[in-house]
Amino acid sequence: MTKKIKFPPLSDTLLAIAGAALCGFGCGLVNYASLGMDSIGIFYDGIRNILNLSSDQIGTASYIVCFILLVFLFFAGRRYVSFGTVIYILFYGACANAGTMLMEYLGQLTGLGDVIWVRAVLASLGILMLWIGIGIYVAIDIGVDAFTGIVLWLTDVTHKKMESVKIVFDLVLTVIGLLLGGRIGVFTVITIFIGGPCISFFTRKVQGWYFKKKR
Repeated sequence: MTKKIKFPPLSDTLLAIAGAALCGFGCGLVNYASLGMDSIGIFYDGIRNILNLSSDQIGTASYIVCFILLVFLFFAGRRYVSFGTVIYILFYGACANAGTMLMEYLGQLTGLGDVIWVRAVLASLGILMLWIGIGIYVAIDIGVDAFTGIVLWLTDVTHKKMESVKIVFDLVLTVIGLLLGGRIGVFTVITIFIGGPCISFFTRKVQGWYFKKKR
């Protein structure tokens, strides 16, 4: 008998779309700021570089990487792959491309694109959007993004804390991304060492708010 696909409630689906959009636009802001991306962003940037894609096609690189990781998770950690995972991949890539192009347009329009403090603010906002978006996805538990799925799978396999696994995983991604030509900066260091704890913090906050609201 063919197993039916279980779709999440509409409220969960809408929240998942919001989380994916936050992550995508956050990536776009960080990509445009060019002050260092998070580990996943550096990895995407490295893939974009070796594929000779333009800077505003980082979302396209994410589609390629996530598809490969999705296939791996399907066999290694299938419980982390669901309808929500597909939502994330679709909306993240599109919003990352859109976010970068929007920032490039506004930068040219206002003439503030090369102002360092403006880029710092955009990078900070982008990183915050990324962490909140991932926290939303982990909290509603309808399937996480491919990279978080890998982290959760590694957490289960190693029986270590997610925060510790996330830090090591980010370091590995950063090294690989750099070897492929990805860009690094001060915000890279920040995200590697506090990204895991911050994502866990936002996950707990979303869980407390959302599940209390659903009762």
